Amino acid sequence: MATKHLFTLFSMGAFIAGCQAAPTLSQRQGRWDSETVPRGVVIQHCTVPGVVALTFDDGPYIYTSQILDLLDQYNASATFFVNGDNWAHNVDDDSTPWPGILRRMVDSGHQVGSHTWSHKDLTAASSAVRHTEISNLETALGHVLGFAPTYLRPPYASCSADCLADMEQMGYHVVNFDLDTKDYLYNSPGAIQVAKDAFAATLDAGSPDSSFLVLAHDTLQQTAEALTAFMLRKIRQRGYTAVTVGECLGDPPENWYRPVSV
Repeated sequence: MATKHLFTLFSMGAFIAGCQAAPTLSQRQGRWDSETVPRGVVIQHCTVPGVVALTFDDGPYIYTSQILDLLDQYNASATFFVNGDNWAHNVDDDSTPWPGILRRMVDSGHQVGSHTWSHKDLTAASSAVRHTEISNLETALGHVLGFAPTYLRPPYASCSADCLADMEQMGYHVVNFDLDTKDYLYNSPGAIQVAKDAFAATLDAGSPDSSFLVLAHDTLQQTAEALTAFMLRKIRQRGYTAVTVGECLGDPPENWYRPVSV
């Protein structure tokens, strides 16, 4: 993890140093056009073979640090799609552990993505509400990290054509998944085995060139205490590599974030 840590700090430091002022929309658009990961569509699959992109939604929360410890233990990377209005305290509230957890994610080489401010259904929301949900989280993450993400997981995996157009205009890749652990249905010691079995069966059915984009939640006790370690062991046993969403799409770290005015 030390090499990853140094690389991440160097990459983000160089990125921020080279972006003292937030670019205009036209400047951003020029940069977007040079990227290979599409916008205006829902991304559901990795494009790099032999990898598993674990993603965790709805945090940070009291179980997130335990999941980060496990990722450290397995020298694995993951993506955290975070909310802003987080469990009665905003994600940038320095009286909570959340800012420190977010910084640890980035320092450890994980990817931080947007899951909106308050977990609203972006398909049901108006365009104005969508923009508020996105910009409020950008501002909060700017306070904590100094930059905002370019990847977004829509709450409830819901993003209509109108939603996609708004997300494209705001500069976001919209990412869902092709392997849902459904851990939210099995968050008890007696039930989590169902999620484990489903995950294992999917990986066992794959080939060395397969790849998987996985949905889980760092807000669930059984995901932290049982499922995550199981997934990491299975990934290793099957010869896959646990990576971020950006990595599973062949996107370098400098494209995962952009400056934000705060």
